[in-house]
Amino acid sequence: MEHKTFYQSLMERQAESRQYKGKLLLKKKDIQWHVSPQGKNAAVVDTTSGLSAKTFGMVLTEIPAGAQSGLHKHTFEAVAYVLEGEGYDLIGDERIDWEAGDFFYMPPNVNHRHVNKDPAKPARLLQVEAWPLMIYLGISELVQQEGAGKAPIAK
Repeated sequence: MEHKTFYQSLMERQAESRQYKGKLLLKKKDIQWHVSPQGKNAAVVDTTSGLSAKTFGMVLTEIPAGAQSGLHKHTFEAVAYVLEGEGYDLIGDERIDWEAGDFFYMPPNVNHRHVNKDPAKPARLLQVEAWPLMIYLGISELVQQEGAGKAPIAK
């Protein structure tokens, strides 16, 4: 039986790491929504959807009319694009007002929550986050302080 050298093994592993084995397309009908302490979300770029990016993930978030996501923080950076709606984020001690077409940034290790100001319509966000890279590096952590629920009276 012939043993591989370290070099041969390294070259094989390196080549395998360059071969993407996930999906290249996620159809709208295949998006899986779930409810968590964050609220209603769908991981669209994640191993659970089959679009398995190694350095970033994407999540669709729907915040019901007059509701808010759970207060939380995580070790990874995130940015959100507001697809629909109007609301604000509480990021640390700052309030960041947003509306459809805006982007906002959530720094790592800072408490934040998303709040929908509209009492009649849901808000929808598309978030790009770096959790896959942080998981790979062994330094990902999400800390949930409060669950999602009804928002305070919006101003």
